[in-house]
Amino acid sequence: MHDVTTTGISPQLQRLREDYPVFRIEAAQATRTPGGVALEFAFAAGDLRFRPVVELTGLSPGETAAVTTPTARRMIRALAIIEAFSYWKALCSPVIEVALPAPDAAELDWWRSFWPGAMGEFFYRNGIDYTVPGFLDIRAAAGPEPAGSEPAGPGRDERAVTAPPLVMFSGGKDSLALARIVTSGGAVPADFFLYNPVAGQWGLAESLAHGGRFLEVRRTILAELLRLNAAGHPNGHTPFSAYLAIAAMLAGYLRGTGFVVAGNSRSDDEPNVESYLGHPVNHQWTKSYEFESALAAYRDRWLPGAPGYSSPLRPLYELQIIASLSGDIDGYLQTASCNRVKGEGWCRSCAKCAWVFLATAALFGHDLAVRKTGGDMFADPALAGVYAEMAGLTGSKPFECTGTEEEVRTAIRAVGQGHNPDDFPALATCLRAAAVTAARPLTALLADWGRDDLVPAALLSQVRRYGSA
Repeated sequence: MHDVTTTGISPQLQRLREDYPVFRIEAAQATRTPGGVALEFAFAAGDLRFRPVVELTGLSPGETAAVTTPTARRMIRALAIIEAFSYWKALCSPVIEVALPAPDAAELDWWRSFWPGAMGEFFYRNGIDYTVPGFLDIRAAAGPEPAGSEPAGPGRDERAVTAPPLVMFSGGKDSLALARIVTSGGAVPADFFLYNPVAGQWGLAESLAHGGRFLEVRRTILAELLRLNAAGHPNGHTPFSAYLAIAAMLAGYLRGTGFVVAGNSRSDDEPNVESYLGHPVNHQWTKSYEFESALAAYRDRWLPGAPGYSSPLRPLYELQIIASLSGDIDGYLQTASCNRVKGEGWCRSCAKCAWVFLATAALFGHDLAVRKTGGDMFADPALAGVYAEMAGLTGSKPFECTGTEEEVRTAIRAVGQGHNPDDFPALATCLRAAAVTAARPLTALLADWGRDDLVPAALLSQVRRYGSA
């Protein structure tokens, strides 16, 4: 990791901010469909208009009837605000104006505290000084919500909990471990929440649900935004995990779910850059303990009756989560999470692939790592720099979902034991580094346990058993 203390606002960005001083969230409509709900958002900035649509399916007509309740409308408004950042980023308007039934002052403050961490990677990678006074304000365009729409205390707007837990399932290793915990290895059913699923993701989910239902969300980025990107407008990372969290909470609320669970881990708390303009930058901030705590507070105050959202795997490192799958190697081999090929294989050149290969080799052996990814990544000297960055030896931690720098060093040390460093061209430099030779032993890291106060009590004992597997 390294620190960055100086940057600025480019002339191009300044012109955009002057040309588009207000980014307006004009509408967020929900329409019931035969299979679920369609969410339609309307954004405007100057002469630009964006109307993204999100399809949520897998719900019965009786369940979708609840989409008009105050709690559902608030979640839809929250989704509109998060979705807006995908389009706002091309302009960086000084104001985001919420022209829907207005959030109250305290909720607006919550959103003002949300965007710096949620958009931190975007600002860092575009060299934008977001700390200058007046860089961004989120404000209401109208008065308070209509009379009768505000819940009067925690009992208002509550839904009967009739459905099993809702598992956010990406088809990766973390969601496999999560599903096994929630279903107690197949003893109980669970519902699954899938985002733009591919065939492999569907197949794995169907083998794990044990009678649960599948709720699916489909979303695409509009061509209008892609044209702005191609024309050189600012582009980059947005709070996608926060979007999925609230979308899953909405789906769970309509379904009658008690709690929604995600596969986020202790490893997600580590920033990629220790300090940018005095603040850490974390690619996975919307998977972090900090965000999850903030979202819990948001739900408790503004979303009565909505299911809780939590990450049962939070006390565990990524290495521990992968180790917990030792009893389901066949399932583990089916997981896929490379972003470059969209979960349909492995590119074997990105940091995420490099991490999965390393962790698999450290825990289950080199041969299984080759079998999982389809090639020997340790034999590729072009990956030496990727592993050095992942281990914190040079540059910054890659902006991918990987283990912590400590985990990487521990795993490299474990792989190298009994070998000459030159046996693994991709790891040779790391294996000779003092930080790696002095890394914590793998057995010690696998015995660690992090904070568990956000883990649902009903799942804590299961997580402990999996964490010690």
